Amino acid sequence: MPKQNTKILSVIDKLIYFFSVLFLLSITNSIFVNQIGYYMTLIFIVARCIITRENVFSKTGLETALLVYILAEILATVFSIEPAHSFRNLMKRFFLIPIIYTFVYSAKDFERAKMFTYIYLGAALITMLIYLGMSYNYFINNFYQLYESGPSTFQYPITSGELMSFSLIFIFAFLAKEKMSMRYKAGVFVLFIINLLALFATYKRTGWMGAAAGVLFVIFLDRRWRLVIPVLLLIIAASFIERNISKIFIYIPDGERTTQKTEFNTDGRAYSIWSDKNSFVVSDFENGLIRLRDNKIIMKYDLGSPVVDFKKWNDGIYVASLIDTRFILLKDLEGKLEKINEFITPGFLTGWCIANGSLYAIDSDSGLTVFTNPSDPGEKMRITEKIGDENEKIFADSLYLVLFSKTKRLRMFPLKNSLPVNPVIDETLTNKSDLIYYSRGKLILSDEGGMKLYSINGDNLKLVDTKQNIRNAVNSYESGNRLFITDTRGNVLNLEFPLKDKIKLISTINLGFIPKSISFDGIHLYASLVKRSRLLSAFDPYIPSNFSRLALWRAGFLILKDHPLVGVGDIDLAGLYKQYKRNYDKEIQGHLHNNYIHVLATLGIVGFLAVMFLLIKVFILYIKNFMMLRNEPFAASFALGASGSYLAFLISGLTEWNFGDHEIITMVWFMLAISIAFVNGIKKKLLS
Repeated sequence: MPKQNTKILSVIDKLIYFFSVLFLLSITNSIFVNQIGYYMTLIFIVARCIITRENVFSKTGLETALLVYILAEILATVFSIEPAHSFRNLMKRFFLIPIIYTFVYSAKDFERAKMFTYIYLGAALITMLIYLGMSYNYFINNFYQLYESGPSTFQYPITSGELMSFSLIFIFAFLAKEKMSMRYKAGVFVLFIINLLALFATYKRTGWMGAAAGVLFVIFLDRRWRLVIPVLLLIIAASFIERNISKIFIYIPDGERTTQKTEFNTDGRAYSIWSDKNSFVVSDFENGLIRLRDNKIIMKYDLGSPVVDFKKWNDGIYVASLIDTRFILLKDLEGKLEKINEFITPGFLTGWCIANGSLYAIDSDSGLTVFTNPSDPGEKMRITEKIGDENEKIFADSLYLVLFSKTKRLRMFPLKNSLPVNPVIDETLTNKSDLIYYSRGKLILSDEGGMKLYSINGDNLKLVDTKQNIRNAVNSYESGNRLFITDTRGNVLNLEFPLKDKIKLISTINLGFIPKSISFDGIHLYASLVKRSRLLSAFDPYIPSNFSRLALWRAGFLILKDHPLVGVGDIDLAGLYKQYKRNYDKEIQGHLHNNYIHVLATLGIVGFLAVMFLLIKVFILYIKNFMMLRNEPFAASFALGASGSYLAFLISGLTEWNFGDHEIITMVWFMLAISIAFVNGIKKKLLS
């Protein structure tokens, strides 16, 4: 080979190593940097092949399965209802597959594969330490109770959870199989605990479920039966760390002093409380509506679906909202509630309020509906052209309709004949701002500078007061001529009401928890606490995420029924889902939250068989690699962890579309590549 080419190849080899390391350092924290590392590594390997005229990409035994899968994708694309969209996704899947061949070559000997493993796990550890730091802020501010999710530090928490489940299984495999000194084992055990805490901090059941399955599979595959009992005890203990709780607390506020009168449990989930001087009504979710007086149930009403909220529309007419987004109209007949009608909005309901004798309901995907007559829900107005955005909060009075979106866009619409006209205020607030309350021309916003009171000055907001010591406000409740603000520290702030140009704090009550709802009847302050076990909630059909998944899966089978052979193509299913969902299935997703149902819908039976053939072949290869390496120090532990991680991927795919998740499938192909590289390294040792 010419000397010049030798120098070029030396530079190329260094660049291959550099970009491979970049890939490893970013695989758990930055998909953008990670893909730069991957594609640059691939490009320089191809350049090396061109210069040397040698094919360095070795066969893996998956070539037939990969070809069958790609052909199924092509077939589905040809007959797709959106061929261009399907072709783009086909290209995404196709260009990620060479990760296997790229890193089999890049980790070309045993020591290089071992070094790559250390770099990957080291970067994963740093990522998890950063995540734990962010999670601490979530924990001390009660954001877990508020959002039921961990922070989105690097990716969506559900993706972070799955990536952390892989590294946890790897570390567990090293603990279980690797022969090491007690000092070294203690260090690895510390890494395992850090990984376990970070995984719990994501607060995502998909990662937890995958990790449990992967760890148990590691025990089974390597026959480490003595570890079954401690692992099962850990899983059982985790199930009981959080208990299902639903309680009502009753307080008597008296000036600056507040005393607790009583507390009691409810059989359902006390989502909201409405009270008057004679009794109070609890929306107890699956337990229906319950009316209580002197802490005794005087009425119980099953509405056929879990009840989320309950409000008074006018004298004698009440409204209950259900989990399936239906509204139920109820009439009070001598203390008993009787259903008189029901109605629904056309989109995904995210908020509603009652003002001016009308019910204003905002859908995140289809605008505003104003129901003007409680006696006839058919009398309504649809307003879509001015609304836009995914609005999540709504307030209204006789002057303005106020909307606040997920993108922090605040808009105030003057009302004419109770209907909104062009907005006078349209501002995008800072990322950490939140709309807490609006009424009578006054708004309360919360941001990093504290709680701020604004008044409307023409077409501008005028800041009139700030309370820097009141931070992380969450919700507001106007009840019984009082205004209460809750924060993430479990405080209930009783403000002077109506609001003037100063925020005047009358009293502060520390509940020690973020109340689900608050109500005041002039004497008693009612607060509800609802907590659900995160693990046990995986089996709860009424948890909103579970409810929407079941709806998505149902629609997926209906799509398959109409497109059985090759599906609709590898496309985003959001538009199609709207055609197949039931009218009260409101949450729209572009995928079906299940690998297997999603593949059936998009690639049909032909594509499903192709994908299952590929997944099974990969699984067999993982097991085969472990069996070949089971007596090799380090390599055996990696191959064992890789096998368990792959099973975790398959199990997590029961509730997620992780086969189509860029970060997750990148990790799956990378794990396979390194396990193959270890096998190749051992073969080279035997031949030398």
